[in-house]
Amino acid sequence: MKRSFILFLTIIFSLLSCEREPDFEKIEYVKYNHQLFEENVKLGVLIKQVFKDLEASPKELLTELGYDEQQSKKILDKLNLYVALAKDYTMHGVAYNTKDPLGKPIVASGLIYYPQKRKPKGVIYISPFFKNKGTSGTDVRYSVEAVLVGMGDYVCIIPDGIGLGVSSNQPISIIQHENLAETAADLYLAAKEFIYNHYQYKLPKKITLFGYSLGASGAWSLARYLTLHKELNVTVKDIFIGGGVYYPELYGKDIFETRYTEYAAAPYVLWSLDYYENLNLDFTKIFKGKLLDGFPELCDGYKGVRDVTAYIGTDLNNYFDEDFLNNEQNQYRQSVMTALEKNSIPNDWLPEGKVFLYNCFTDLFGSSICGDALYDYLKEINADVEYIHEDMTHEQMIVYMVMDFYNYLYPDKLFGLL
Repeated sequence: MKRSFILFLTIIFSLLSCEREPDFEKIEYVKYNHQLFEENVKLGVLIKQVFKDLEASPKELLTELGYDEQQSKKILDKLNLYVALAKDYTMHGVAYNTKDPLGKPIVASGLIYYPQKRKPKGVIYISPFFKNKGTSGTDVRYSVEAVLVGMGDYVCIIPDGIGLGVSSNQPISIIQHENLAETAADLYLAAKEFIYNHYQYKLPKKITLFGYSLGASGAWSLARYLTLHKELNVTVKDIFIGGGVYYPELYGKDIFETRYTEYAAAPYVLWSLDYYENLNLDFTKIFKGKLLDGFPELCDGYKGVRDVTAYIGTDLNNYFDEDFLNNEQNQYRQSVMTALEKNSIPNDWLPEGKVFLYNCFTDLFGSSICGDALYDYLKEINADVEYIHEDMTHEQMIVYMVMDFYNYLYPDKLFGLL
């Protein structure tokens, strides 16, 4: 009897072993290069770091942005609740294989946030704000943009960009939209490889994109790239963008005409264009005053744009050559405008998901005309677009947009602001 029972168990275990799932097999890395670091992340610590870098408390920042006492209290109450509900993430700094705007192979970097001890709900790809060298996500081991997913269960991917992070030996790629899209897609593919091997989890084919200011044009170019390159097998579910320079030539015409911008970003753009478009610009005939005296340190990406703006001012008459500003036939101006137009995101595609487009009536950081032009195009092709066009500042709009994004991700929580 005992012998028969043991024989019976042996047969059963043999049958069960035949039906078990095969051993996990790692895939071969193609885009993923190596891991730079791995850290646990708590949202409360991240938020403290953000406000430390901004050198202001949350209340002080809200006051600076124009919110009154009652509005600030409501926002801070929501923020405290948000932190209380937040869940922990593991942050991975990764290096991956891609190409620079000149088509040369390069190793770039970015961040991957992965929810701890829970299955991801999806993927959010965030194109970052404008950053200078030494301040990218992998440089400082955190990203202000990551607060967007702090209380949820989403995988969050944030690129550093060419010229930042591990590729900081090169000029920053700022408006080279075709390359921004390709490198962003390569980071997604690298993250897909890494997460599969590290967590044994397959990233979903549908992703959500988010980008504001410089990040908006990055997200928009990525949406186009993924839509046109079906072989990548990635579908853009929805797109949140705002305050972006989708058409750089319109931005250039606008600031050269008004001679004013709250951000002295144009010198950075020209420095980047000169290198990646081989323009051979003579900057002694383009810049003047403090900007020329501090060239190239004031536009090569090593100093923050806020610091440079505080130093050279917001009036283009003070740091751009007179003939360059006034004469549309100026050879260097023509070279710049041609390069700006070349790097505009083409109107040759139809978004597959819904577009949430945010734009200020008058954006003194970017140019409202770019958002207006994009909306006109989207309406013309009958795209699914919601245009949020408000009379508020560039900084206020990002707060408005972020809270809308929370409500989109977590409709049962409804973190309304105002």
